[in-house]
Amino acid sequence: MKSVSRAVAYPGLPVIFAEGYRDAKRRSSWHSHASLALTDTFDRMRTETVAEPLGEGISLTINGKSPSDQRSQATRALIDEIRGLAAVRTGLKITSENHEIVTGSSDSGAAALVLAINDLLEINLSQEMMVKLAHKSSETAYRSIIGGLSECIVAGDRITAKRLAKPSFFDDMLILGIPYDLPRHSADDLHRRVVSHPHYCERTNEVMRRLGELSRIVEEKDLIGFMQLMEADARTVHTMFSEIGLQVIKPKMKEATDLVEGMREDGIQAYWNVAGGSQVYVFTLKKYGKDVTRRLKDKDLRYRNYKVADGAKIIG
Repeated sequence: MKSVSRAVAYPGLPVIFAEGYRDAKRRSSWHSHASLALTDTFDRMRTETVAEPLGEGISLTINGKSPSDQRSQATRALIDEIRGLAAVRTGLKITSENHEIVTGSSDSGAAALVLAINDLLEINLSQEMMVKLAHKSSETAYRSIIGGLSECIVAGDRITAKRLAKPSFFDDMLILGIPYDLPRHSADDLHRRVVSHPHYCERTNEVMRRLGELSRIVEEKDLIGFMQLMEADARTVHTMFSEIGLQVIKPKMKEATDLVEGMREDGIQAYWNVAGGSQVYVFTLKKYGKDVTRRLKDKDLRYRNYKVADGAKIIG
């Protein structure tokens, strides 16, 4: 057993959304989904988790606090389950810090946690097993473990994941994030309540069709098609949210998405995405970068540059 292990992982953004729990306690999604791992251009947006042996028990600190909410209880159970796989039984001290993550960090948090404990206790878990375990804390942890563009395949209670494209696939893409200081719905609330939408039962077939389209897009290296598909799925999901009274895209954010859609009328290939938080992402090709950023600046919209990140890794 090592004396310390430090892991880093990057948060993600849905491409084909994972909205809706089949089983909230087990964080099981109703259908398959796909996501990107993201960071800023200098890799500063990340979760870093340190795992160290402890005499007994579990010490969990996240961003300087000892959490006690429902998700942290699931995380403690996950820690206990992983250490139960080790040859040597020991207590664990886990310290996790999120750096410059604007909204949402459960995915990178779960990924860094599993990697750090696996490395510390020298369990040698496969990536497939790490995905399965991390899923118990975050239904989208797979994207932070695998990196790039990845797909999570849901077949009842069976969860598997695979990479669809490396980060280099997106080298010609410019990704901008426009943050808003607005209240947000919790991810758990969105997942639990969206299944009450009268047309939610139709969502699984739509997702399977779009995942098939995504595979074709990757095979054909069609970045415009990728952005079109991502915006279409975001529009579908946010329409469902809005129709059951869960408005994620607030009026100020809607102004930004309208601005992006308006750029296309002038031949600028730009597309938007919004996850569950208060940030609008703008995707375009780098050749349109100057035009897009000029229009954002003209509207006094501050933004931050992002890129597609690689998978979680051990850094010490």
